[in-house]
Amino acid sequence: MGALLGVGAQVVAAPPAGDQNAAANESQEQTWKINLKDADIRAFITQIADITGYSFVINPRVKAKVTVISNTPMNREEVYEMFLSVLNVHGFSAIPGEDVIKIVLENEAKQGAANLDRFKKVPADQLVTQVIEVKNANALELVPILRPMVAKYGHLAGVAASNALIISDHVNNINRIRSLVRELDSPADYKLEVIQLQEAWVGDLVKLLEQLAPTELGKAGAGKGGPGGKFSVVADERSNRLIVKGDDVFRDKVRDLVAKLDQPAAVSGATKVINLRNADAEKLAELLKGIMGDIEKNVSKGGEGGAPGGGGGSQSTKVSIYADEGLNALVVRAEPSMMTEIEAIVEQLDVRRAQVLIEAAIVEISDGLSRALGVQLAAGANNVPAAITNFSNGGVSAATVIGAIISDTGTIPGVPDGAAIAFGEKKDDGKVWGALIQALATSGQAKLLSTPSIITMDNQESEIVVGQNVPFRTGSTSTGTDGLSNPFTTIERQDVGLTLRVTPSISDGELVRLEIEQESSSIAPSNEAASDIITNKREIKTSVLADNLETIVLGGLISENYRFSEAKVPLLGDIPLIGALFRTTTRNKEKANLMVFLRPTILRNKGEAKTIVEDRYNRLWKLNLDLKAQTEGEEAVGELVRPEVESLFLGNPLEDRSKSKKDPVLIKPDQEPKVL
Repeated sequence: MGALLGVGAQVVAAPPAGDQNAAANESQEQTWKINLKDADIRAFITQIADITGYSFVINPRVKAKVTVISNTPMNREEVYEMFLSVLNVHGFSAIPGEDVIKIVLENEAKQGAANLDRFKKVPADQLVTQVIEVKNANALELVPILRPMVAKYGHLAGVAASNALIISDHVNNINRIRSLVRELDSPADYKLEVIQLQEAWVGDLVKLLEQLAPTELGKAGAGKGGPGGKFSVVADERSNRLIVKGDDVFRDKVRDLVAKLDQPAAVSGATKVINLRNADAEKLAELLKGIMGDIEKNVSKGGEGGAPGGGGGSQSTKVSIYADEGLNALVVRAEPSMMTEIEAIVEQLDVRRAQVLIEAAIVEISDGLSRALGVQLAAGANNVPAAITNFSNGGVSAATVIGAIISDTGTIPGVPDGAAIAFGEKKDDGKVWGALIQALATSGQAKLLSTPSIITMDNQESEIVVGQNVPFRTGSTSTGTDGLSNPFTTIERQDVGLTLRVTPSISDGELVRLEIEQESSSIAPSNEAASDIITNKREIKTSVLADNLETIVLGGLISENYRFSEAKVPLLGDIPLIGALFRTTTRNKEKANLMVFLRPTILRNKGEAKTIVEDRYNRLWKLNLDLKAQTEGEEAVGELVRPEVESLFLGNPLEDRSKSKKDPVLIKPDQEPKVL
């Protein structure tokens, strides 16, 4: 074991022989369930060694992650069968020896000698080498016919001296090839012939030959005596070839008949127009072209060999698909078999897509409180005002008061809201003095409720914008390129208001996944320090899950701002009590609370959509009644009857239609509106 580890191999040893016999007896009664997810294949091999009692030597290049799901208990032999299948899936193979089993790459497995004495029944996925004796046919002639059925990592050769075939492959594939050899191994008087078809499809041609010659061929291409009879035709569908077994007369008849049938069809393909009810023709055409393109590639590569049962292919699978956007239809040209497949795909994709009503509620509540208190003093002489204390945060200045006294106008311009006391005196010698005392307390509350809603199809992005298109200054110049005065300003317009962009995706059941972008913006009050318009912006980008008719909150913003400003005369403004005559203070406190709520409603059919229409129209009609009651009185709406929804498209949708009812009528969503 040390030498093997030295060259990078790994040996997984089983228990001693006595323990092996005990394990073997115990395995007849024990069963196992093996469930692994992304497990290391070496750990998996160790587990198999413990169960089966076998010892393994692992090639250092054997590396993989394996996943095994087992719901049914397995005995020892079934566990090993499953183990070989896992190796086969990952491109590895097991070569049994006298004492150990080697785990190697599949392309190296055919070079090893397998000892199968340990197995009572050789597993179906075991890679083995066998010799198939051919009694009547020429073994070398069978090699090109059978080679496409052998796996890429397998081997097939003919031995002329003994007229035998040597094949290395999995047991189940060798058994299939052995059955075919037995069927093709005709007596010496009969020969094999391979006919390559150019236009016809070999599967259809074999069925036609069976109908034309039921006595010679019978069902499934078997001749007299059933399988292994004297005459037979076998379809190699991967390479579109016909394999014929029989005497010269029979083969001549088949060859002549095939020559007559293997002709281009009068119409090489069928053309059909498929009208779509719900799907988009252009998008569906692109999807179908991709699917059909993959099929054409697979068929064109079919003759490149390697896969079991594979061969070359010449069957035409050319498909043309075009979209007519005007009619929302597909124009398809394809062979009948392909046309059937395309129609089946279109039928499954051309279904009515569900719609989703997205209702949003954006609630913003704000509260503000502001207090200001200040005193300003001023004096002047000879009609020239000279401010002693002048604070800009107090609104009007004391200099303005002096100016009003000097001019003797009797009014002071620009006095702010709140309590303001201004007084002064002008003496005969031209000297004046004045004082301004201001006190202001303001409070305000605001509540903004926006309820945008929009209907969109499943997996379709939609957007609603409600607001203004505001110009923003982006630049300006006063001189042109020639030095002349040519002032102009460049602007850019942007949306300011409410924007809701959403993409819903309905999963199985009533769950809706929402990709949401919500923005709420507004123009802020003007600010002298700003060079242009200031906007307030609140934006949410998120992905959420919500059940049908479930209200969820996307997010919120709670903010509180407190600002304090004080202007004063140095030293004098700090004196207790009398210092208030030389300072002005301002306090501002603002609170804001913003919350966004959302509710999706799935509309799967016409009835559910109609319910939403009736509900919204009832709201509109009730609003109309409330407005009339406010402007014309309650008696003006007592006899009104709600018109039908269709009146929306006839002009004057909320026109009074009847005076026969004393009470306003609101039609429930599940009722039909009364036609007046």
